[in-house]
Amino acid sequence: MKQDKRYSSILMFGGPGTGKGTQGVVIGQLPNLVHLAMGDIFRGLDKASDIGKEFLSYATQGQLVPDELTIRVFRDHVEGKVAAGEIDPAYHTLILDGIPRTAAQVELLGDAIDVKRIVYLMMADRDALVARLSARATKSNRPDDADRDVILNRLEVYERETKPVLDSFAKKLIARVNADQPPLCVLRDVADAISGSVSARI
Repeated sequence: MKQDKRYSSILMFGGPGTGKGTQGVVIGQLPNLVHLAMGDIFRGLDKASDIGKEFLSYATQGQLVPDELTIRVFRDHVEGKVAAGEIDPAYHTLILDGIPRTAAQVELLGDAIDVKRIVYLMMADRDALVARLSARATKSNRPDDADRDVILNRLEVYERETKPVLDSFAKKLIARVNADQPPLCVLRDVADAISGSVSARI
């Protein structure tokens, strides 16, 4: 990310299974928005490569990938999309899903992203979250969702390491959205939350 201006960004935030990816993909279809899911970026790595094997060693245990590795992979991915003409820093707002996930990542990305809004998807029913994660393991390439113990560990890691990331940002940036609604209702609330942050860039 060798540029003078930081990327305008909106963070999709919330625990595993709250629908960050689902909502991010839909919102990312708008002309001036680009959805980037860190999990998808990782899963797109060559599993036979050293970096791919390193990712799997953490993901299959429900652990967070180390900050340095995460940021390096993310920066390389975005720079590749800029070089390919798929991201125009002057036009696009990035919808970031799964990054930053620790306070250290917030600091490491401070020179690269300008956070305009944080959409915090909230779902209090833990059993429903586990059920969602278990169900999607059979529908897609998600080895980190296949085992209940791994799922529970992911939720514990989120509460311990990722949820406190919100404290790194001004409270006025955070929009809380009830994720325990039908998807269209969640989408409506997400759109309402971010509309003021991106409308001027369309």
